[in-house]
Amino acid sequence: MTHVLIAVDDTESSVTAAETARRLFGDAADYTVISVSESDPVYWGDDPLGSGVVYPLAVPPVGTGMGMATMPLTVRAPDRPADSDIPTPVEAAEQTAREVAVHAGIREARPIGDSGDAAKAILEAAENYHADVIVVGSHDRSWLDRLFNSSVADEVVKKAETPVLVAR
Repeated sequence: MTHVLIAVDDTESSVTAAETARRLFGDAADYTVISVSESDPVYWGDDPLGSGVVYPLAVPPVGTGMGMATMPLTVRAPDRPADSDIPTPVEAAEQTAREVAVHAGIREARPIGDSGDAAKAILEAAENYHADVIVVGSHDRSWLDRLFNSSVADEVVKKAETPVLVAR
């Protein structure tokens, strides 16, 4: 059985990548969907609303080609217990992976969340889960952005020992 690792974030291109993977590899493949939170949560210090407050985040819904409205922005104080109802960055990333799999129609996906360097986490997941192929989405970026910032897809393609499919 082919094991497909799909790397996603909260953009429409991730849903496209997951749909492409499902179309190419079918329902018989084994799917792991990974989303990586690249940064720690933002702590607002003397924010009058305080930590633990859900801040609304206006994002157009899926299907508009402009992103997914799946997770509100939350702030967790550094001393907040891990068992609180506010998701950690890893929990939020796992929820993103789960939701992209659902939007792509992949019923039996293993959603995983991670934090840190996205390319490194994707490559480690490919090795740990014995992926036969890695599927990533491609974002349209300006030449200036590409000049100063490498993309996660580029890093994965350069460093992967596993074949990489970049879906557009």
